[in-house]
Amino acid sequence: MNDWYDAEQRVERAQELFAQQRWQEALEELRAAIAINPHNPAWHFNLGLTLDQMGRFQEAVAAYRRGLELEPQDPEALCRLAADLVRLGEYQQAVETYRQVEKFQPAFEPAYCGQVMAYTELADHERAEEAFYLARQFKEECPECYFHMGRSLAMRQLYDKALYCWQRTLDLDESRPGVHVLMARALRRKGDAESARRHYIDELRLDAGNVAVLLELGELLLEMGRTEEAGEKFRQAIELAPQAPAAHVSYGSWLLACGRTEQARAAVEQALALDRRCPGARLLLGRIFLIEGDRTRARRSLRAELRNVPDHPRLLMELGLLLMDSGQDFAAAGCLQRLVRLEPSSAAAWHNLAVACFQAGRYGSGMRAARRALRLSPRQVETAYNIALAYEKQRRFRRALAWTRRGLRIDPGDAALARLGARIRMLRVLHALGRMLGLRGR
Repeated sequence: MNDWYDAEQRVERAQELFAQQRWQEALEELRAAIAINPHNPAWHFNLGLTLDQMGRFQEAVAAYRRGLELEPQDPEALCRLAADLVRLGEYQQAVETYRQVEKFQPAFEPAYCGQVMAYTELADHERAEEAFYLARQFKEECPECYFHMGRSLAMRQLYDKALYCWQRTLDLDESRPGVHVLMARALRRKGDAESARRHYIDELRLDAGNVAVLLELGELLLEMGRTEEAGEKFRQAIELAPQAPAAHVSYGSWLLACGRTEQARAAVEQALALDRRCPGARLLLGRIFLIEGDRTRARRSLRAELRNVPDHPRLLMELGLLLMDSGQDFAAAGCLQRLVRLEPSSAAAWHNLAVACFQAGRYGSGMRAARRALRLSPRQVETAYNIALAYEKQRRFRRALAWTRRGLRIDPGDAALARLGARIRMLRVLHALGRMLGLRGR
């Protein structure tokens, strides 16, 4: 009897510690209580909640599952379990767990809300939308549903609709973290830099110590030509997180943009001292070597970056261009191929892939990439120019001329295309004369 009473007391103590955010102490009290009485599902649920707060999601999953063995139809425990499965990347298991709730409590809105999140991670956008509208049948407004629906729409590059959803999230929960930064990213994609800047600032008002947001804001300010403000943000990030290698890389990029090459190199070396595989560090080092005219070391650094770079669109684009600048066209094509798999709707990615393929002599792959770029951006004169140039190099002059004419229909005043067309016509005549003279010689 005393043991059972002691277990109850420990759970009460754990609840007090949880409220005080003393997670480790609360965890120890709960585990001691469960060791005495392992048959109370609510205690396993509380254990899972505590582990969630500590970021120990794998252990939290185990705790929720033990509680569900005792009470299989606990909708809150099932939804918490599914949310942790999403965090762990087990998206299909998460969907199946959320769907279990529908069988015995079909009006439980959080289960549909969670499905919006899980299906978004699976890139199953049709089902994400279905779950969103099912959720609206049971709860008219839900900030989390709008938040994740916005993410689904943004993944499809439907930025205006995504921005609407995120604004509804803020209308319902103005302090919801992460919304402003997503809005800022979408606005950057739309080319609205000033509105993006304001949303980054709003995010920092909610979380002033968010180093990742500071770095993104600094990069945006650099793009906007607000150089001194960008440097201030990068320095602030380093002050907040001196052990964060990404902050040193961003600061190094800013220093290089300011023409301070030696200091930029020192910043990169600091990042690499903290993390030898830091994304972007060797890319920046490669750019520095190219500026200094050391192509050998530039190539070595850029190849090292290619081995380590994550599937990050901006880094892949930048790396692909630098690989071409250093004469590594085959490696550039491989890098940009990764990029178009990530962003198949990016005309710029397909255009640069076409250039890399052409420069590597892979004309068939280059033509396919260039045509894809033109389908996405039909008025891209530079792509038409490159196709014409590629046909010229293959001595397929009729097709080359057809592409110069197509480009000039888009922009009749393009001098480079006009010069290319004149040169191709001359080469076509010379080629024909050469063939005629060759035949007479025989």
